[in-house]
Amino acid sequence: MSKLLSCYLWAFKNYKAGIKSVSTVRKFYPNADVFINVDFEGDFDNYTREGNEINAVVTKNNFQLGYCGDFNSIYGKVTVGRECWPREYTFEWLRGVYDACLKTDSKYILLLEEDDYVLKPVSILQTEFSIAIHPTDPSPIGVRRANYIPNEFIIYSYEHGGVATSPGYAAGGGTIFNREHFVKAWEKSKDALWKDYDYLKQVNKIIGWQDFVFQFVFMMGGYDVIQNHNLCEEWEVKDWKNFEIVTGLKDHTLVEL
Repeated sequence: MSKLLSCYLWAFKNYKAGIKSVSTVRKFYPNADVFINVDFEGDFDNYTREGNEINAVVTKNNFQLGYCGDFNSIYGKVTVGRECWPREYTFEWLRGVYDACLKTDSKYILLLEEDDYVLKPVSILQTEFSIAIHPTDPSPIGVRRANYIPNEFIIYSYEHGGVATSPGYAAGGGTIFNREHFVKAWEKSKDALWKDYDYLKQVNKIIGWQDFVFQFVFMMGGYDVIQNHNLCEEWEVKDWKNFEIVTGLKDHTLVEL
């Protein structure tokens, strides 16, 4: 295994920010494999051109995924007309990550979106873990976020040979995961998730939200979920430049290469 960290960017149209995002990984991990998977209606041409310049593997989703569902943010309300991704959308997103995992020998992979950046060497990589998510219990400012996992999901994971504990859910951009563990967990859990997806969606819509379902795959695979306390969201902290990874940063010019 020759690489410690590679990255997977779920991309759309902001290619300048996206290329900056993956370039911050290469700044500290020069031999990182870079995978850029563009949503179907995204700027595939510009990502392909810019990706070729940095020797990235650029692919495209088989159909448009878009936002998982309606939500409110500090930037306003986003309405897409659904509560969450249907089963086929969730599996298409997970397929993209799985395919990238099969193309690299990297130990860990960093999930990225077009507003996520590596600012310093990532210290958690010096430890052994399966998946390291955003700190949520507590968050970087000491707040316990309300993104708890319903007990029905905990029971479902346990009944399928998985783990029964997790510090909330927060596996969005900035999440780091062990590549081999994801491959094993996905191959173990995908049939049950496909069969029971609609039931799980009735329990709670978070099954169709990427920042939950990705870590739920690890849980069902029997892998513990930990928090990376050197990861922050720009909107939440004032001193984000002191962290190792920042997410939700909408102005890519604030990050130096």
